[in-house]
Amino acid sequence: MSDTVFFPYEVLLEILRRLPPKTLLRFTTVCKSWHSLITQPSFISLHHRHSPSFLLLHFTNRFLLPHRHPHPSTTLYLPCFPHLDCPVLSFCNGLVCVAYDDRCQRVIVCNPCIRRYVILPTPLDYPCYYTSNVALGFDPTKCDYKVVRLSCMVDDERFGLSAPHVEVFSLATGSWRTLHHGIAPVCYLAGDSPHGFHDGLLHWVAKRCVIGGWYNFVLSFNFESEMFGEVMLPEGLARSSSDAVMIKVVGGGSGKPLTVYHVGEGSPCSCDIWVMKEYGEVESWNKVFSFVMSGFCLEAPSLGMMLTDVEIPPMGLCVTCSGEVLLLLDVAGRRCLYSLDIERKSFTDLQIEVDAEFVYSGYYAENLLLLNIASGVVSY
Repeated sequence: MSDTVFFPYEVLLEILRRLPPKTLLRFTTVCKSWHSLITQPSFISLHHRHSPSFLLLHFTNRFLLPHRHPHPSTTLYLPCFPHLDCPVLSFCNGLVCVAYDDRCQRVIVCNPCIRRYVILPTPLDYPCYYTSNVALGFDPTKCDYKVVRLSCMVDDERFGLSAPHVEVFSLATGSWRTLHHGIAPVCYLAGDSPHGFHDGLLHWVAKRCVIGGWYNFVLSFNFESEMFGEVMLPEGLARSSSDAVMIKVVGGGSGKPLTVYHVGEGSPCSCDIWVMKEYGEVESWNKVFSFVMSGFCLEAPSLGMMLTDVEIPPMGLCVTCSGEVLLLLDVAGRRCLYSLDIERKSFTDLQIEVDAEFVYSGYYAENLLLLNIASGVVSY
């Protein structure tokens, strides 16, 4: 009599969807039927829908998933490409888009959980000096992951006076295509311009040259319609023309409002967090928090808090799922991550020291994406 136990398909599916990706990757070698089940697009999608999202931090070529009760901190790694500059990152679900150098000529899409990546074909190059931004997103109507690349011409005649050249890569087709001229508004995005998400829309802070100086606004891109939009900033931020002023999208999406972080110029300077309560309504912008940086002293008057030996103004990274604002501070020679909870009026040192010049952050769900793609996928 055989001791083999056979589970009904529905029971097996329910068990497997609860397992972590690395375990499922091993299970693909158990038998042909399990391999077929686990690599099916429908199962990968089912598993992803039930995977929780966690904050992911990037330092140089590695990622850190901070302590998640009851799990300890986890380190994930990117593939190593010697002699290439530190990458600019974009997160979407469990995939990471990595673009090297300020022209983004070498781009990969990577799943660090199962250690697989795809090298994208080389996008267009332009004869003049230019900078590029790339970002990864998901088109739910086509169940397709896309990478958008915006290239801004930086020669003297067109700087801030021309629209970016736009290309879109489809993971489903494996190719780039150019969006028709005029789809993007006239604007300039810095080569290291960070971006943020809000309910399926991608956002950058952009600027265009107008009479009397520069005009700042939020540029949006919809991965489904592949159309651009503009969101106006508060007047004081829109007309901040100095290069010393920093404006960054740090939050939005999943029911949370669009949030920007602004650092003023001079000393003392103000570091402000602005929230747009009604998306697209410029009158709904509200300044919800301010730091004051004077010399090497950082104060938060509403918290009654003061830090000394602060070398530079705090860098806003992102708004977490719980509504806290993640900030990077240089305090007394230590680069550390802090969490600001505006509602509870708390400012907490997370005891995570940063050993890299740049830190990127976003939300990440461990999954099996890229497992069922055979062409061009590289394991590392």
